Amino acid sequence: MTMDTMIAQRPTGLPFMHGLNMAENTPERSLLIRSRVSDGYHLSESGLKDLQHVFTDWFPRTIYYDLTDDTVSVDVSVRKDFISGKGMLTVSFKRQDGSVIKSGEYSQDRLIGKSCEYYDKKKARYDGNRDGFDHRIVLYDTTPISTLGRLK
Repeated sequence: MTMDTMIAQRPTGLPFMHGLNMAENTPERSLLIRSRVSDGYHLSESGLKDLQHVFTDWFPRTIYYDLTDDTVSVDVSVRKDFISGKGMLTVSFKRQDGSVIKSGEYSQDRLIGKSCEYYDKKKARYDGNRDGFDHRIVLYDTTPISTLGRLK
């Protein structure tokens, strides 16, 4: 199943799905990441591109190990950390009904270089801006990527 098919078939309000990676015949887990820049925090064009890179490459890798079985989405608010001068990400992990499971903060400069063998950024997709939030859908293989060659 392709990412476009999963997005088209995704019921409204149900971003979390278990699917099957048809190419590798391994199960997948999807997650909706909703992000916005806090009021009063302004980024340059370069800063916005850097933040996009963070949400595509590093953030999904970092939060994977903080996800619970019932996490279907995360809401992220980006603000300036006055100590480091970098972005601070305030994250709420949510269930399907919208209730918050837990919250946490991640310093943008501590996200860089994180690894997660369940995340492949080629499967991530920007899904537009709605209600003031940028929406991204990421897919995680539930089998570590490093073992996929051995499963065939």
